[in-house]
Amino acid sequence: MRNPRFNTLNSGLWALVLDDSGDSLWQSLSLQQLPELTLETQDVGSWLRGKHRYQGQNYLTMSYKIAWETNSGQEHYLFIVAEDQQIIDQDVGRFRWWLGICFATLTCALLLGQHLVLRSSFRPILELEKEISDLEKGEQQKVEKTYPIELHGVTENLNALIHKEYAQREKYRTSMADLAHSLKTPLAIVKGELQSAVNQNDVLQKAMVRIDQTIEYQLRRAVISGHSLLEQGTAVSDVLDDLIEVLNHAHRDSQVDVLIEIAPGLQFYGDDNDLMEVLGNLLDNAFRYARQQIRVTAKQSRQQLTLVIEDDGIGFTDEEAAQIFKRGERLDRQDFGQGIGLAVVYDIINSYQGCITAGRSPLGGACFTLVFPSKLQLESI
Repeated sequence: MRNPRFNTLNSGLWALVLDDSGDSLWQSLSLQQLPELTLETQDVGSWLRGKHRYQGQNYLTMSYKIAWETNSGQEHYLFIVAEDQQIIDQDVGRFRWWLGICFATLTCALLLGQHLVLRSSFRPILELEKEISDLEKGEQQKVEKTYPIELHGVTENLNALIHKEYAQREKYRTSMADLAHSLKTPLAIVKGELQSAVNQNDVLQKAMVRIDQTIEYQLRRAVISGHSLLEQGTAVSDVLDDLIEVLNHAHRDSQVDVLIEIAPGLQFYGDDNDLMEVLGNLLDNAFRYARQQIRVTAKQSRQQLTLVIEDDGIGFTDEEAAQIFKRGERLDRQDFGQGIGLAVVYDIINSYQGCITAGRSPLGGACFTLVFPSKLQLESI
């Protein structure tokens, strides 16, 4: 027998040949004793599967019956091969384990291949995302790279949107400035005529003052820019340094110390003119009313940029704080001005969906708290 297990005693694999009467004509060396077999009727030339017990173990059998012609007639022989079912189950288990390993390896290979294909396919989208991020940071003004034809519509429409938004802002600012300036000159003439008139009309004088305030307000709004789709970060410390240098010179007669508590690298994501207008108005008021000290603090988080401007001046009450941002409203009636500075500040901050609150400072004077949304929040404005 080719398989050495047939020649090994109790190897779990044995064979034998039986005659018509069921007597053993031959058995393999692996078979210690003839098993008690219950044989079913089997036709010549047919295969028959079965299960038998031998030495307390289940054996799976396969039998084949043949007919042999001799001089004395036809004789029948039955060939039986049996193997321990436990060994077969172990082989099946090992086959299943290796089959699972092969399928798992094949699955991992397919997933890796799919990942590489998708990564290669989405590389242009990742590059476009990087360019959009650079646009938001102000590092470039339009989408510059060449992308697959499937993305041409996206990049062209994005560039067109950027150009249109910029053109609309410029058109708005120009129109507002032109309108205000065109009214400024004839209004000055009318005011001059009213002032030189012998019988001055108080009603007309008040109306002219109101018109003048409105034009001044719109002129200043035309200067500011508001939030744009793409804004470059402005260093808050640089704007503060420039403003304080100018205001120190303008108020050189006042002995006011300015304390700045601001971390380096803080960024305002918006037009630097807007930040200059807001801080300029608030700091100018602080210089006017402070006795000895002004304090400016700033902090930034993922959600917002917070600026606090305080002074040790006379301050104001809660009732006055509720009215201070209304256009034309002044708390100091003796000081020269039209009362539109804080209204402009309020409008600028509101255009960024931020907020400003007024209150009492621990220093004893006024305290203005400004909150601007972070860059991530501005993207949805």
